[in-house]
Amino acid sequence: MSASNNGINTKQTTTVSTSLPTSTAKAATATAHSITKPKPNSASQPCSYSELHVQQRDRIYVITFNRPTVCNALTRRGYYELIRALNYATFDDAITTVVLTGADGCFTSGNDLTQLSQYTSPHAFFRSSNYVLRFLIKSFIFCPKVLVALVDGPCIGIGFVFAMLCDVVYCTERAYFETPFTRLGLCPEGCATYLLPQLLGRVKAAELLLFGTRLSAVEALRFNLVARIVPQSELERQLWPQLLAYARLPVESLRATKRVLAKMEREQLLHALKAECLELERLRKGETYQRAIQAFVARKDRMGSDVENKSKL
Repeated sequence: MSASNNGINTKQTTTVSTSLPTSTAKAATATAHSITKPKPNSASQPCSYSELHVQQRDRIYVITFNRPTVCNALTRRGYYELIRALNYATFDDAITTVVLTGADGCFTSGNDLTQLSQYTSPHAFFRSSNYVLRFLIKSFIFCPKVLVALVDGPCIGIGFVFAMLCDVVYCTERAYFETPFTRLGLCPEGCATYLLPQLLGRVKAAELLLFGTRLSAVEALRFNLVARIVPQSELERQLWPQLLAYARLPVESLRATKRVLAKMEREQLLHALKAECLELERLRKGETYQRAIQAFVARKDRMGSDVENKSKL
């Protein structure tokens, strides 16, 4: 299934490019000190994405996780691309709303656990992981545009976190949500320890975060985690006309309302992010996480590329 099967009509969209640096570790790290405003003519300059499909649909900026062969799992490069896409949307006055979705019937399975095998120094990768994660999460926290998550299929790990950082979440009947952090020898990341108790209540959030239990679309609606369940076959007919209409509400009102909504919880999110990163830094060095990664990579090698990241689903 293509991106259009998530309700995105590619015939009515225009590809948008930015002038920010390409998705290399060096370039993304250099821009990570602050959110940088793109040059005025950035829209006319070429810019490619390898893990995302980025489009503009009227006043909506659509970011699609686009690695369907691995259930849209993200590598470090994908993090850099997502930072760049959110940065572009932040400073483009023609955009009022950002929609995050996934290609091929999957939102995202989270982090690509096989990427460590591509690095000659995993410890160097781990040392920079928290730095990159903090900058990416802050790109969500400080984005002034309305953030909407459209979840179809699995929404796992950091993908679940991305959805929860959005202002509004819609899902299809086949969506489900899962946080397998403890199974990997890690703790929750990306402000999950603050967001989920706020959204679900302390007890239900603890069940998901401690035990990695799965939340169905119906349960997500019952716990007010999503605003609405939209049949996958009806996304284009039902949801997208409404999103396009919402995106044309007065810009000043949208931004002011978002500022007020975000102001009270921003400090708490930043505190949670800092505390989680401290724990993650310690846990990534532990034997449990190292064994989990090695077992995952070994299983993928035995069973072939078709199994990539599907053990988390």
